[in-house]
Amino acid sequence: MLPIFSFLLFVLACKADHTEERNRGATLKPISTCCDIPELGDDKYLAECSVPRLSGPCNDVQCVFEKSGFLVDKYTINKEAYKKHLQKWLEGHEAWKDAIDKAIKDCVDRDLRQYLDYPCKAYDVFTCTGIAMLKKCPKEFWKC
Repeated sequence: MLPIFSFLLFVLACKADHTEERNRGATLKPISTCCDIPELGDDKYLAECSVPRLSGPCNDVQCVFEKSGFLVDKYTINKEAYKKHLQKWLEGHEAWKDAIDKAIKDCVDRDLRQYLDYPCKAYDVFTCTGIAMLKKCPKEFWKC
């Protein structure tokens, strides 16, 4: 009797876990919250560009890109430096290979614009990179 009871308890516990997973409910969160993309920036430059916190949608990204050497000037991406950074980052994040390949193809090898109210090349490339990574988010990093 005890083995049967233990087995039934095990089955019910397993079913409860799966039921809870399926019943998390609908959400209208931005899809970007569903993929746990690891930090792409160098901690040193992120810290330097955080104190004081720069305002606006571009200034903090622009600061990190400038300090990282990803910009030739305010309006020109240093494509080779940004590609090398993404490829180096990939060494510790192998599951993201498809995402990085897409980011390089879509965001670095092409000239694009995200159309803020004012031009910001760093924002254009960084936003595109985030979208490319979201589109190729590995299953193990998907949380919605």
